[in-house]
Amino acid sequence: MSVKRALLLSTGDRYIVIGLNFVTVAAVSRVLTPEEIGISVISLAILGIALSAREFASSSFMIQRPVLSREDIRGTFSLMLALTAAIAAFLVVAAPALASSFHEEKLVPYLRLVSVCLFVELVPIQVVTLMRREMAFGKVAMINVAGAATGGAATVALALTGFSYMSFAWAWLASSTVTGVLALALRPDFWMFKPTFKQWRRIAAFGGYNGAIVFLYRAYEALPLLLLGRVLSPHAAALFSRGLTVCQIPDKLILGGAMAVVLPAFSASARQGGDLKRTYLHAIEIITGLHWPALLAVAALSYPVVDIALGHQWQAVAPLVQVIALASLFTFSFELNHPVMMAMGSIRDMFVRSLIVIPVSAVVMTTAVLLAGLMGAALSLMFIVPFQAFVSLSFVRRRLSLRWDEIAVAVRKSGVVAALTTLGPLAMVVAGGFSFDLSLGQAIFAGCLAAAGWLVGVFVTGHPLFDEIVNAGRIFRNAVAPT
Repeated sequence: MSVKRALLLSTGDRYIVIGLNFVTVAAVSRVLTPEEIGISVISLAILGIALSAREFASSSFMIQRPVLSREDIRGTFSLMLALTAAIAAFLVVAAPALASSFHEEKLVPYLRLVSVCLFVELVPIQVVTLMRREMAFGKVAMINVAGAATGGAATVALALTGFSYMSFAWAWLASSTVTGVLALALRPDFWMFKPTFKQWRRIAAFGGYNGAIVFLYRAYEALPLLLLGRVLSPHAAALFSRGLTVCQIPDKLILGGAMAVVLPAFSASARQGGDLKRTYLHAIEIITGLHWPALLAVAALSYPVVDIALGHQWQAVAPLVQVIALASLFTFSFELNHPVMMAMGSIRDMFVRSLIVIPVSAVVMTTAVLLAGLMGAALSLMFIVPFQAFVSLSFVRRRLSLRWDEIAVAVRKSGVVAALTTLGPLAMVVAGGFSFDLSLGQAIFAGCLAAAGWLVGVFVTGHPLFDEIVNAGRIFRNAVAPT
């Protein structure tokens, strides 16, 4: 029950934040040009790689540790502070050289301003991590929503008043300040910010593998954006980034709230000797029943989805969305693999897995961008994502004693549901002369057909989601029934 309550609070929190972020992206994409947004995209890609160094003092150490002492808490913050200082110094000093390498001097003020944000956000990171360990997701929701609302409002207001690409950096500072103040108001335990390095070896031992994993993934995620920004233009980097953003909408809507609970829940289950294998398979069944239909619907309706989410000036993103969405079908286990492996203490296996998939993925992505540019980056994901999924599941299977046929059984009903969901939108495409560029009215009707197909699929297959729908309806009836 505590997990279900946490899931409810976290999901509500994430949906509000997702809604605020969606409004922000939609508004800013109509105010700023792709070139302006591209500068921010390149800056964030650089920052993502630099910030991975902070994961060598991962806050996840505090979540998974069976018994957490004050020295553990203070030591984690102290090590994160030291690493943040090193990262900020690097950004300030290296900003001119980085800007010169991309032939974009506007990167200098952006990188130097966000280096200040890194210090400010340390406070809410520390407090929120402890709240997550204690499953105090109501307070976490307050902090996250306040930060998203502040960041969104500031970004749009600054963009409208002419701050251009710097709107994102100043909004980040405003959001970090608000979340830091609120975090201290909800938990004024100032002792946790007193520096100590007594436990640094233990924290670094855990964070060593975790930090290396995060560095590899951040570098890989940034690679196409940095390549496109350097080889082509910030405009191309912005298009690819927005294509990823649109395809991540199903992830955020379906998995965003749940993932904040997964690591604490898996860790608690592991400490209590729970059946992680059964939980993992059930989670995959639920996720694919929602995730696959949503991705296929996004692929079929990519043109109207892009028009609604970003505006007509971003229509070049739609073909990218179709390819990325299809490749993303293989990501159904990605958000589960890391938490379950970490809960079992198998962080070294995740590091080995990263050493296998990241170099191969980087070579394929680099080759694709150099040979085929923007579309090449998208098409390369059709190989990269299935390859990463296969390797990841191979490691998880060994730890959970899973068989491939058990995974196949867990997702087979979802495959039928996804196929029935897609029939309606594809029928509209065929009726429109095999054109995916549907009008708004056609897109709405196609979306209704997709929803109807999903409901039919869930009912016909007896998918576990059917029971969830029935239970939700029962709860709603009880809530509105007169006493």
